[in-house]
Amino acid sequence: MENSKLEIKIRRYKRGEEKAIWQVYFRSTREVVSKEYTLDQVKRWAPDSNDLTEWIDRISQRNPFVAVVDNIIVGFAELETDGHIDMFYCLPEWIAKGVGTQLFECLEQEAIRTKMKRIFAESSTLAIRFFKSKGFQVIEERVNIVCNAPAKQYIIEKKLS
Repeated sequence: MENSKLEIKIRRYKRGEEKAIWQVYFRSTREVVSKEYTLDQVKRWAPDSNDLTEWIDRISQRNPFVAVVDNIIVGFAELETDGHIDMFYCLPEWIAKGVGTQLFECLEQEAIRTKMKRIFAESSTLAIRFFKSKGFQVIEERVNIVCNAPAKQYIIEKKLS
């Protein structure tokens, strides 16, 4: 996939795009996150039959930023009012193509604009290198038990000036 000529646009999501955002989350969880976690864990986080009513409510409340290429949503990220980055996902074929970096830069600019002192997240082993490259520090490492299996997690933060 040649994306050097395609422009990545970052903007707030629009009502009606919830299903497209679900597809980004579902595919990323099933195709990427599945490399690190068990099938039971992945199916718990991204079930086959998700109630999109709950998803639509969540997305409308969180008002995520979306990355759009050629009118297709290829990534999304949520920044809560306390600086917490909750969901941060890209379609598998768009990982390491600049989508995550542009989404992150948008989140960081929004955090600075709204005078947040820090941004923070819970990161998987798969994503920790990305976040460290953006200036995050690991505060704590945890191993949660999800579906009777360990799920390693890093508590990370970046202080903003």
